[in-house]
Amino acid sequence: MRSFVLFVALLAGSLIVAAALTYPAWLLVSLVSVEPVHRVMNRVAMLIALIGLVVLTRRLGLSNREAAGYGLPRSEFLRQLVFGWLCGLGLMLPLVALLIGLGIRTPRPDIDGSLLLIIGGGIVSGLVVAFIEETFFRGVLFSAVARSSGALAAVLAPSLLYAALHFLGGKLRVPADEVSWIHGFAVLGRLLERYADPLTFADSFLALAVLGMLLALVRLRTGAIAACIGLHAAGVGTIAVLRASTHVDTASDYAVLAGSYDGVIGWAALAWFATITLAYRMAGRRSAVARAQPDDTGERGSR
Repeated sequence: MRSFVLFVALLAGSLIVAAALTYPAWLLVSLVSVEPVHRVMNRVAMLIALIGLVVLTRRLGLSNREAAGYGLPRSEFLRQLVFGWLCGLGLMLPLVALLIGLGIRTPRPDIDGSLLLIIGGGIVSGLVVAFIEETFFRGVLFSAVARSSGALAAVLAPSLLYAALHFLGGKLRVPADEVSWIHGFAVLGRLLERYADPLTFADSFLALAVLGMLLALVRLRTGAIAACIGLHAAGVGTIAVLRASTHVDTASDYAVLAGSYDGVIGWAALAWFATITLAYRMAGRRSAVARAQPDDTGERGSR
């Protein structure tokens, strides 16, 4: 697990360095636009992590298309991406139907003609998020862990990290004339504030971890991240559209199924994702067994 620890250390180190650089970065950004301190720190941390990721992947011998999950020919990559997106849509629609059918989420009255814009924005944001996250989690991180610790670790470890990072906090509102060097570290100190009461998001954490495992199994079976990107993009896009066009009815008897993270990924999502992941895993095993069995007709013919 040495490679996994190195990647986690890179992320942690990026946050610490970003905390130290937040104030001068905020001063620079404020020449153009006044942004919240936490947003500036997040962007600085992303930039530092990206630079560190390039260096680390080169040192680990992972700076190639195959390790990043892009080893397929372009036409096959696009085919798998589109197929994955369609499968992702099929994965999400039953969950959406359940949440709406049980009255957990109800339509907003003010969307009207903006629905097409919401859908278009959901598709674009889904693809952007999916390309970034899948390249890291199911791309280079998966390859690094698989190389050093095997496939099982590559499925589990990045999936747990993927889920954990969704619950980082750190939002901090400070008047512009009071921002100083300490506020980057103040944001850093708030990153883990949600983990003070982990039971409040246990359902969403587990659902995201299981979803990460499903994506990792797809990466393992296909040898690339094209289908993972499609699945992930469809999921993010569907959630974006659902959240923009509906809201959680907290008075519903079944509201607990939606979860507290985003009103979508909760106990219902966990049960559904776990079912799909188990079915996908079992189908993969049956396929592997079928390929390993000799062809009876061929054997008889050779005799």
